[in-house]
Amino acid sequence: MNAAPSKPYSCVFTFLIISVCSICAGCGSSSSTPPPPPAQISLAPNPALLPEGATQQFTATIQGSGNSAVNWSVDQISGGNSTVGTITSAGVYTAPEATGNHTITATSVSSPSLTASVAVSVFSLSLTPTSAMIAPSATEQFTATIQGLTNTSVTWSVDGVAGGNSSTGTISSSGLYTAPATTGSHTIVAASAADSSATVSAALTVINAAQASVLTYHNDDARDGAYLEEVELTPTNVNSTQFGKLVSYPVDGPIYAQPLYLFQASINGSTHDVVYVTTQNDSIYAFDADATSSSTANTFWHVNLGIPVTKNNEYGVITVGVLSTPVIDSTTNTMYLVAEISGQSTPFWLYALNALTGAELPGSPVALNATYNGDTLESSCLQRMGLALNPVTNLIYIAFGSCTHGWLLAYDKATLAQEAVFDDTNGAEGGGLWSSGGAPVIDDETGNVYLMSGTDSGDQAWISAPPAYTQIGYNDAFLYLNPSALTVQSYFSPDNNYTLAVNDADLGSGSPVLIAGNTQYSKEIVGGGKDGNIYVLNPLDMGGFSGTNNVLQSVQTGTQQYDNIFATPVYWNGSIYYHCDADVIRAFSWTAGANAGQQLSTQPTSVGSAVYNMHGATASLSANGASNGIVWDIDNSAYDYSDPSQSGPAVLHAYDATNVANELYNTSQAANGRDTAGLALKFNVPTIAAGKVFVPTSTELDIYGEFGQ
Repeated sequence: MNAAPSKPYSCVFTFLIISVCSICAGCGSSSSTPPPPPAQISLAPNPALLPEGATQQFTATIQGSGNSAVNWSVDQISGGNSTVGTITSAGVYTAPEATGNHTITATSVSSPSLTASVAVSVFSLSLTPTSAMIAPSATEQFTATIQGLTNTSVTWSVDGVAGGNSSTGTISSSGLYTAPATTGSHTIVAASAADSSATVSAALTVINAAQASVLTYHNDDARDGAYLEEVELTPTNVNSTQFGKLVSYPVDGPIYAQPLYLFQASINGSTHDVVYVTTQNDSIYAFDADATSSSTANTFWHVNLGIPVTKNNEYGVITVGVLSTPVIDSTTNTMYLVAEISGQSTPFWLYALNALTGAELPGSPVALNATYNGDTLESSCLQRMGLALNPVTNLIYIAFGSCTHGWLLAYDKATLAQEAVFDDTNGAEGGGLWSSGGAPVIDDETGNVYLMSGTDSGDQAWISAPPAYTQIGYNDAFLYLNPSALTVQSYFSPDNNYTLAVNDADLGSGSPVLIAGNTQYSKEIVGGGKDGNIYVLNPLDMGGFSGTNNVLQSVQTGTQQYDNIFATPVYWNGSIYYHCDADVIRAFSWTAGANAGQQLSTQPTSVGSAVYNMHGATASLSANGASNGIVWDIDNSAYDYSDPSQSGPAVLHAYDATNVANELYNTSQAANGRDTAGLALKFNVPTIAAGKVFVPTSTELDIYGEFGQ
């Protein structure tokens, strides 16, 4: 009886439960959307290849978080270090200077458990050689080396052209470069096949050179005077028993220019070795260089350009024809020379001759005139320095001195058009460019031009006496000129410049040579003048003019206060050779890798015994690479200033280059005057090539060599 009332209550309870469930069911449908995904972090690029020392921007992207800031580490080192590479707060990674694999990690600032990593492979890419100078149409092997990558292949280009072309030269897939037939500068690039942005380059110049030939003053544009392809003449066979005078070629006037030599030239349908000489009578001769007797002597061609000019100078009346050493362009077999011709509007004429025939080329000759800021090239000047041909700019440089100013003119070798003019004492006087017949130095890699100017008594008017150390113009100066505009980039004048001018003691009586230097200065200039100071300079920053000679080094040579150096030095195999006036030949050592200021020995390493008067000598050297070195020079002590026709003979000497105290031979040793040379001259330089020594004299070209060869 009492259980009956519980039933309605139970129903009510059930209803409520259902109602609540119904309501919850509605709630359940609204909460079915999934929660937002967890935050994620990513890095780019991923993975990465990087050359040693290179930089790479890494970017960290965080999704699902309002805070995008990250902390960076390399190999778990916050910010990295020099061993693993460093990374900035902005994600810029700098690879270490070593190959290897590393891990770059970005960690979320707001959630440190949130990280991402990238694998980085640091590799090295190198190229050898890094610079080269080769002859037209010659080859050069380049080698690209990759370390730190599985893929070590590269792609090659020349001047931005894949594989190069006929104008730039071509390069094979193995890195063998073949030069074009023209001179000029080019850039070789190797790019990693795995990472084309990783490149390495080398500078190459196709220089004016030809096998076994002598095309310019003192053998090359560095003016080192070394002929390094001599396989026949050695210190063993150069003696008066086995070696001597073979033949003489008479000429019509003194030969002041150094003989030039073409190996295996095609003349009249056959191949010959040819030696070229020019004379003061405006003649050019092409002789058979292989002649061994008067019966085999042969003149291939002889050209006379006109009547030479008569001038007055400090030595009286002189006849001037072709006074300077020409230059031959090996790519076209063109000889460029300057002749002084009388009866013309100007005495100076630039000729371009076919070296195989002697014929004048189209556009030749060109009259040489120049003006610069009110100054005018005077007809009284002498064109004494040798011509120079720049393989980078293809300009011919022509220097003048012995007049009011020193001049350097630049002409395009193809058009013979004047391209630039330099007047070294504009607003002053002096600065003559003569250098005892030397030629401007050219850096064949850059085209930079270097030379030395002189002075005359009276030029001190333009040079302040100490302690002022100022000057107008560039008397007694080493000069570094821009190769195209001929503007001065740097210079050096010695601190005793005023005294040098008072005493007519030219710095520019000598001429410089460009020599390989050390890691700080890859190339250095060496030269000296009348006071006997041999200066070593940084060619790109020469030191200016001040109370201190701001040069790398200076060494004293010679036996007199003045009138010592009238020469371009010879450089070979770690030695520099000078033969001063009233002195013997001296060899100094050159240690290229030593610290600046310690490269040139302060004392000679060997000394000869023959004293030369009449300005000493500019020597030449023959060697088979780094062996069998012989230094050759000409003693002109018998020259007669008052009457050159009454001069005695020139005397050729040969010295062992490893010890110049060992004289191997001279032309006065053989009995009965067998080897006597022609009459002595001044500043003449022998040429050595293919087993022969060519000696220019006042009356003839003499050829010396081994008997029976």
